[in-house]
Amino acid sequence: MATQENASSAWNALLGREVRVVRDRYGYKMNGDYFRRVTTLLGGIPKPALTGWAARTVAEFAVEHKDSWTDLPPTDAVKLLKGAPWSQRDDAADRGSAVHAAVEAYLKDRPLPDGLTEDEFDCAVAVEAFLRQHVAKVLAVELTVISVTREYAGTLDLWALGRDGHTYILDWKTSGSVYVDHAVQLAAYANAEYAIASKRPAAQAGKEEVWNGTLIEWGPEKAQRLGIVHVRPDGATLHPVNYTSRLWHVFRAAAFTKRWQLDTDNHNRTPREHVFGETIDVSPRSPEASTATA
Repeated sequence: MATQENASSAWNALLGREVRVVRDRYGYKMNGDYFRRVTTLLGGIPKPALTGWAARTVAEFAVEHKDSWTDLPPTDAVKLLKGAPWSQRDDAADRGSAVHAAVEAYLKDRPLPDGLTEDEFDCAVAVEAFLRQHVAKVLAVELTVISVTREYAGTLDLWALGRDGHTYILDWKTSGSVYVDHAVQLAAYANAEYAIASKRPAAQAGKEEVWNGTLIEWGPEKAQRLGIVHVRPDGATLHPVNYTSRLWHVFRAAAFTKRWQLDTDNHNRTPREHVFGETIDVSPRSPEASTATA
C-alpha cells in the first residue's frame, strides 16, 4: 500500500463517488487496496478462557454422547471428540448470522428470512422491541467502515439516532455473554476514516460478497455513544460502552500482534516475514562437534 498520506489523498478524491467492495473470509478489497477485517485483527487479544471452555465442551460431549464414540477406532474417536468445541462454535455462529439477517430484513422493511428456528425468531422479535423503545431514527444498517491509515475495515450492525438525542453505533451479540473484546471492536469501528453508504449487492463470487456504494467521510464524531445489544429469545439488553482512548490503543496493539502472527504463520507457505534464518545442523560425530569438544 502507498504511504499513508498518499493513500488518504487517493481516497479523499473518491468521496461522494461510487466504489466497489469485495469481502472475503479475511478482509475487504476496495480501490486496489486490501484491508483486514476488524474481527480477524481482534484475534491478537489473548483469550485464555477458551482453553477451559474447549476442555469442558469436549468433556460434556464425551459424557452426553458416549454411545457415539466408544465403539469407534481410536483415531476416529479422537477426531470426533476434538471437533466438539468447534462444532458448537459453528452452531452459535449460524444462529448469530440468522438473527443478524432477520434484524436487517426488519430494518429494511423486508420479509423475514425463511427457515428461522423458534429461538432465532424470538431473538428477532426481541430486537424489534428494543428498536421501537430506544431508536428514533435509523441512519445506516450494515455500514462498512474503512481505516486507510490503519489498514482495516469492518461492518457495523447499526448506526442510529437514539431517543435520548445521541448518535449510536450498535452491534447485536447473541453469544452467551458480552465480552470486553466487543467494546474494542466498536472502538475500531468508531475510529475508521471512511464509510460505504447506500450499499447495493452487485454479485456473489464463490465465498466472496460484492457490493457497490458511495464513499463518505467517517470518524469518532459520527457516533456519540457505543453500545452492545445482547440479544436473547426473552429480550434484549443494551450494554453502553464506557469509551476511553485505552480501548482504541488495545485494538491497535491487537492488530499489530495479529498481523505479525499472520505474516509469520507456519501454515503460510510464503510468509512475508521470516523469524528464523537458515538452520545449522550439528550431529555428535560432525567435524564441528569434534572441534568444539577438543
